[in-house]
Amino acid sequence: MIKNWLKNFFKTNKVDSNIIKQAIFDYRIQGKRLMFELGKKFELDINNLEDYEKLISRSNENIPRKGRLSERWNYYFHGGECGFYNKKHKQQVEVVLSNPPEFGHIDAWFLWCFMQSTERYKNEIKNINWQELRTMIGELYKSGQIKDIE
Repeated sequence: MIKNWLKNFFKTNKVDSNIIKQAIFDYRIQGKRLMFELGKKFELDINNLEDYEKLISRSNENIPRKGRLSERWNYYFHGGECGFYNKKHKQQVEVVLSNPPEFGHIDAWFLWCFMQSTERYKNEIKNINWQELRTMIGELYKSGQIKDIE
């Protein structure tokens, strides 16, 4: 009985690193796609730095800070990010605006929220918190399994 208790006590709640890598890949692809759709909505080519600045500028009154991107997605600019929320599937994608046009910066909290709200990943991370995910992401960066996008 004590042996089982100790085994469970020291059991780690780690997630397979391949699942984390796939989630990062999906998160980056979806974030990039949503940002390009948002640019297109306002007839801006966000590959062009000038157009990109128009899209994210708080002083641009032609671009609402929040609104409807499509039938399924809403967007909301806040701080240095843009959040996207899928109304049908309740999925969340947060894009850090500092590294266009890739938008691949990985914030552990944002990735955790994405995984929690994505059917494919929600069961995979149900036993970990965002701080544990942050540690796992750090290990993937350190080992070169994922690359920093700047």
